[in-house]
Amino acid sequence: MSEAAQQKVGAEAAVKPMETVVCNSCGCAETVPLHKFPLPPEGEDAWVVQCARCGLVYLNPRPTKERIGIYYPPNYQANMLSLLAKGKTNPVARAGFAMVRRRRTPPFRTGGRLLDVGCSNGAYLAAMRENGWDVEGLEFDRDAVEYARRSRNLEVSQNEIEEGLSQLPGNSFDVVTMWHVLEHAFDPATALREIHRVLKPGGILMLEVPNYASPLVTLFKRYWFPMDIPRHLYQFTPATIEGMLTKAGFHRIRVKGVPSPEAIVWSSAAARQSAPIDFNRGDTLRLNPVAMLLAFPVSWIMAQFVMSDHMAAVAVRVD
Repeated sequence: MSEAAQQKVGAEAAVKPMETVVCNSCGCAETVPLHKFPLPPEGEDAWVVQCARCGLVYLNPRPTKERIGIYYPPNYQANMLSLLAKGKTNPVARAGFAMVRRRRTPPFRTGGRLLDVGCSNGAYLAAMRENGWDVEGLEFDRDAVEYARRSRNLEVSQNEIEEGLSQLPGNSFDVVTMWHVLEHAFDPATALREIHRVLKPGGILMLEVPNYASPLVTLFKRYWFPMDIPRHLYQFTPATIEGMLTKAGFHRIRVKGVPSPEAIVWSSAAARQSAPIDFNRGDTLRLNPVAMLLAFPVSWIMAQFVMSDHMAAVAVRVD
């Protein structure tokens, strides 16, 4: 074996595929195992566990930062964007997208600055810029960053969530948004503290995450669509997200349910095929407007009691 080949083998051996962590919210190491997910690339099982002290649900053990990238292949975002593009041709899907835009539009502030964490290719940032905001983005995916910069002329930094936030100056933004990003963070507690730091006094954080308090978790178990193992490292409930926001220094926290009929439809599909939805295969994630229209009333009622599969939180930095 050549010296270069030996170095490559040595480097690969030095990369630890999995790591064990303690609760990111309270530091407790005692957990209750909930669901097992075999990870063939690692040759090990990942477990969804619940903290025995504060109830936070998270993946433990989990792939390391050096390994998690293999679960985000180049077509990961492309498949999602292709799905959204197909939805724009259907009136039912367009009505759903309009609802999403309304709830994600913050109260306007003249001269206001908005940071979108996990901004993907910048579509949301571009829309907020049209609304008059001075916008900036943070995104890990290099191709998405290049598209946002080149095609939309947006200011977007390419970095991991926690590190990217730590490099931003404090008291800089009126609004920070995170749309289904916090569950991907390796250290959500640090991310929330950094967001509190970069917000101006009186600034607001708007986020959406899956809601592990949904009764569909009990119904579908490991086939619950928002589980998305191993990309989702954390699963939040209204109580745990409010607790983490409070510890990060936020006040006036409001948690609301978000109608998410797609979670009902895709969880049902996963259960029928006895396999979680594979995001990396574009042919497995399909819009079914009729099914989603039928599921919407159920999801809307669940959202009124903060029991829907997704939830939104708004929190304020009050000094």
